[in-house]
Amino acid sequence: MVGEMNGALNSHDVAMAFSVPDLPYPHDALEPHISAETMRFHHDKHHQAYVDKANAALDGTQWADTRAEDLLAALDELPEDLRDRVRDNVGGHVNHTMFWASMKPDGGGQPGGKLLGAIKGAFGNFKVFKDTVRAASMSVFGSGWAWLVDDGTRVFIVTTTNQDSPLSDGLTPLVGIDVWEHAYYLQYENRRAEYVDAWLSVVDWEAVEARYEAVPRQDVSDILSRGVSIAGVETVFGEIDIDAARTQAAELKALQGWGPMAKVGSIARAWNELAQTLDKRGAATVADLDASTIISSATDLWVIPPGRSMV
Repeated sequence: MVGEMNGALNSHDVAMAFSVPDLPYPHDALEPHISAETMRFHHDKHHQAYVDKANAALDGTQWADTRAEDLLAALDELPEDLRDRVRDNVGGHVNHTMFWASMKPDGGGQPGGKLLGAIKGAFGNFKVFKDTVRAASMSVFGSGWAWLVDDGTRVFIVTTTNQDSPLSDGLTPLVGIDVWEHAYYLQYENRRAEYVDAWLSVVDWEAVEARYEAVPRQDVSDILSRGVSIAGVETVFGEIDIDAARTQAAELKALQGWGPMAKVGSIARAWNELAQTLDKRGAATVADLDASTIISSATDLWVIPPGRSMV
């Protein structure tokens, strides 16, 4: 795979040497949550050290022009004597590049749209998600990261040690919190929990949402465009909202046990579950749900034909 990557790179992807990106805000912009002194030390010194070591490790090799993310995704295919240096230093570069771009002044709060729905689907609500982030961050022994990642079907939280990247496990990192001591010790000393709470106050959720939207997913446009009869009115599946799902559930429930509709109870329950999912995730319509939930609901509701008779 690594060998194929070099030939597949477009000219605008090629970087002869990695470099530290400028901060998208002044060093003091995240105060009081993250101090200017910490940002100068962390960004200007530590990130630069990762870049310098990464460039030195790759200089003169066949992988010198390979995208950093591709190197981490194909880490196991690198020579053993190069693998650890890439993991540590290219990993440090990629992780920190995302880190700076994941924070902003007046950040925090919570995301919106499909990402919020996916988080609610995975954790129940946003408070539980934040509690899980805190617990994961505190669970890292020594140095490492806590990440919100996406595997193409769902979001969940993982931790990595040192500068390991979720990319090396085939996962897409959406946002990560650096819990190395250099990320917080100048300001918070050994109070990592305080730092984690401070970091949650500066997260740029718009940037995280954009990464979530960019993750490749199964095309569900055909499912969303299929027609469904709701109370005798033909409706496009993707446009169904909570009220429509509840109406369909109630009407089908009333038909339970009647002749040819004897097995309709399970479909009624599926419509009720769809209404609950829309409500729980704050989705206006089915089209606002993530692809895996759309497929699951369409299968349960027989919007996707089951290949057999209902009765």
